[in-house]
Amino acid sequence: MRRWPENPAPAYGGIEVHGHRLLATGEHLTLDLTRVVAYGTGLAVHLALTAAADPARRARHQTRPLTDPQDLSARWSYLDVWLGLVDHLGVADPYRSRPDVHAAAAGMRSYRTEPQYWLRTESGVSVRALTLTAEWRAIGLAPTLATLTLDRPVDQRRTPSRF
Repeated sequence: MRRWPENPAPAYGGIEVHGHRLLATGEHLTLDLTRVVAYGTGLAVHLALTAAADPARRARHQTRPLTDPQDLSARWSYLDVWLGLVDHLGVADPYRSRPDVHAAAAGMRSYRTEPQYWLRTESGVSVRALTLTAEWRAIGLAPTLATLTLDRPVDQRRTPSRF
């Protein structure tokens, strides 16, 4: 299976090809696609996961630093994401996946993380849609699947810089 590595999108340029969409909602839990931005070499996918109450507590527990190797409760987990373009489906490793430390530090009962994913594309590939699957069973987010049709087909040879 292909893997989308933890790489950042280009620092500038790109055009938004898909805006906000609610992907999943549950008790005290939401997963949103905030946007998809196309660059000449790939796509940047931006997500936001927000949790409150018990899912927030479990998320903070799952993502805490693992400082004691003898602590068997120190099992780390995070939002699992698989992204598919054209004929490639792969596990996506997040870039910028840190949780909202202000909410946790202030003692609030909320958790928010805004991971970004980079999907490098081959030159000349025309991308019209993106498949996204996400889950985080440890905090109660069941698997969700979405097919995202881009606002316009993205020809990676001719993506203009707008931002």
